Amino acid sequence: MPARIAAAVVVILPAAAVVRRGSVLQDNGDVVQAARALLSGRSPYADERFLYLPSSAVAALAEAWLDDLTIRRVLPFVLSLLTLAGWWLALRVGGTRLDSRLGVLGMVGIPLLFGYRSLLILGNWSAVAVVALPAVLLLCARNRWVAAAAVAGVSIALKPMLVPLALLFLFAGRRRAVVTLVVVPGVLVLLSLPFTAEPGRFLSETLPFLLQGQDEYARPYDASLASILPRLGAGDGVTLAARAVVAVTGFTLAWWRWRLPDPTESRPVETGCMIMITVFLVCTPAFGHYSLLVLLPLAATAVDPGSVARSPWFSIALAPQVPGIEVPGLATPQTRAFLVLFMHGVLAVLLASRTLRARRASHAG
Repeated sequence: MPARIAAAVVVILPAAAVVRRGSVLQDNGDVVQAARALLSGRSPYADERFLYLPSSAVAALAEAWLDDLTIRRVLPFVLSLLTLAGWWLALRVGGTRLDSRLGVLGMVGIPLLFGYRSLLILGNWSAVAVVALPAVLLLCARNRWVAAAAVAGVSIALKPMLVPLALLFLFAGRRRAVVTLVVVPGVLVLLSLPFTAEPGRFLSETLPFLLQGQDEYARPYDASLASILPRLGAGDGVTLAARAVVAVTGFTLAWWRWRLPDPTESRPVETGCMIMITVFLVCTPAFGHYSLLVLLPLAATAVDPGSVARSPWFSIALAPQVPGIEVPGLATPQTRAFLVLFMHGVLAVLLASRTLRARRASHAG
C-alpha cells in the first residue's frame, strides 16, 4: 500500500509543479477564449489558434465561467487524473489491476515522460484521447464495438484525434460501429451550431491551416515526416513519396496484424496502436504529447511474454524522453521533435516485426 500511494502521488507531482510555476496552459487557453467568444456572440474562429470543432468550444463553456487563476490551479490536476484513468483502462484490457506491480511501475514511469509533462504545461486537450483510446480498445476487446465507436465519437467531437480508428472498425467488419463513429460526433457538432457564430470558418480556414501543418511557430515542434524531412533538406517530392510509402506499409501491416489468428486482447491494442503510429508518422501535425495515446496501451501489454513492451528497443525508444538523458544537439524544445520521430519509428518497427514474425509462423503452421 505505501508503494501504491507513493506512485499515485508521483503522478500528481508534475501537476503541482505546473501550478507552482504559474504556467499559462496555452492550448487550453485558446479553447477557453473560443468559448468566451461564444458567450459574447463572436466567432470562436476569430482566434486562429482555436483549431477544434465547434463542439469543443461549447464543451469549454464550463471553463469559460471561471477566472483564469482558478483554471490554472485546477486544470493540471484534472489532466493528471485523466492520464491516470487512461493507464487504468489500458491495464484493464489485459485484466491487470492498477495496484499490481505493472500498474505501480507505470504510475512511477508516466511522470518521467516528456509527453506527459508537455501535456500538463500546455493544458492540451489530447488528454481526452489519452483516456478515450484505452477505453475504446477495452470495449473492442470485450466485443462491444458500437459502444467503443460511441466513446471514440465523443472524443472526436472534443478533439478529432481518433478519426483514424475508423480503420480498426472497418478491419473488424463492424459496419454499425463505423456508422456510430460518424453519427455521434456529427450530431454533437450539429447541436453546437446554434451557439456558434460563423461555424463554416472551420472548413474554410481552420481545416486548410491544419492540413498545411499549421504555421512556422508550431512547425519546429511537429514530429511528422511532413515536417522533419524538409528540415533535413528533403524536397517536396521525396517527402510526399516517403509519406506515401510509410502510410501504405503501416496500414497494410495493421490489416495483417488484425487478421492474425490471435484471440487475445493484444490484437485490438496492437492494431489500433499501429494505425495511430502510422498517422503520427505521416500526417501533420504530430506533437510530442500525442505519443501518450499509444504508449499507455502498449506498455500495459507487458503482461504478454511476446509484447513489444518487453523488447529492449522499447526502453531505448523511450529513453530520450526521460529527464537527464539528453542527445547532443537535440536538447532544445525545437529539436526534440527528432527524438519523438525516432520513438514513433522504433515503435512502428517493433510492431511490424512482431506482426511479420507471427504471420510467418501462422503460414508455416
